[in-house]
Amino acid sequence: MSGLLSNKVIVVTGASNGLGRSIAIGAARHGARGVVVADLDEVPREEATTSTSEVEKLGVPARFVRANVTSPEDNDAMMAAADELGGINLMVANAGIVLPKDEGADMPAAAWRTLLSINLDGVFFGAQAAGQSMRAHGKGGSIVLMTSVMGFMSNSMSIAYSTSKSGLIGMMRGLASALGPDGIRVNAVAPGPVESPMLHTDPDFFAANEKLRERFLLGRYAQPDDITNAVAFYGSDLSSYVTATTLPVDGGLIASL
Repeated sequence: MSGLLSNKVIVVTGASNGLGRSIAIGAARHGARGVVVADLDEVPREEATTSTSEVEKLGVPARFVRANVTSPEDNDAMMAAADELGGINLMVANAGIVLPKDEGADMPAAAWRTLLSINLDGVFFGAQAAGQSMRAHGKGGSIVLMTSVMGFMSNSMSIAYSTSKSGLIGMMRGLASALGPDGIRVNAVAPGPVESPMLHTDPDFFAANEKLRERFLLGRYAQPDDITNAVAFYGSDLSSYVTATTLPVDGGLIASL
């Protein structure tokens, strides 16, 4: 596809399925030197092959790390795997969850804590481990936090999710300030709805997104490569003077609200 990530080692969390899988495989297509696939399980839910095998088919070395992102020790294990490939250059903190039923203002405390633990704590611990590893290598690097257009808006049934995604934008800015002196850039990508099997198999999910699609200035859902390309830009030398920014990849959805 390109050489945007030539000679770079990438770590992607939540990379066995969905958008994380697309980012991991896309990194290989963009010329990565090595890719670390981190997730709770290596076996994908909806695909016949693992992300690591798809990366390796493209001639790029890959490592799988079984990881719970809320564990600092598991995040350290990701960095150790990256060291085997030459040391981390790009961290993509993608792992996150959406609860099947966000009960809004009546959400149980346990569900609230679970979502925020994964979507906020897990991202921070990953960025923290990556920043420490990049500092140790002394060659700078790039960290990308995967937020969402829901970090810019909310509704009565997405309070927890929107809280977590807007929180990532504040986290990104703080990390950019803390890590900038070490040559480490921190940015965020905010996807809108992305074309996926779930979009067409879950009627409620499809109906909710179809309402949003009426506001897309470009009139279509994002394709996974649209998001992957934004991540690759942030990880590449083309963005060497870009930090503390959030890039919506939403077909103009936010602007239309």
